[in-house]
Amino acid sequence: MELEQAIELLKTAVKNNGVNDERHIDLTLVPVEQKAQYEKALVVSKMAILDGKMTQDEFKRLVHLDI
Repeated sequence: MELEQAIELLKTAVKNNGVNDERHIDLTLVPVEQKAQYEKALVVSKMAILDGKMTQDEFKRLVHLDI
């Protein structure tokens, strides 16, 4: 899975927590049969951060966690 694909996939699992207006990735929004794909997207994204391909802040911006 490419990083761009991972980011696009993870965007669909972002949810507002409703308490303090923070957003997070919620895998309970994902159908069970697709959960492994979302988990792989999380791994791909984390590895890109660890490898220095992007920062954690960039990831949050791209996935819309910072809105």
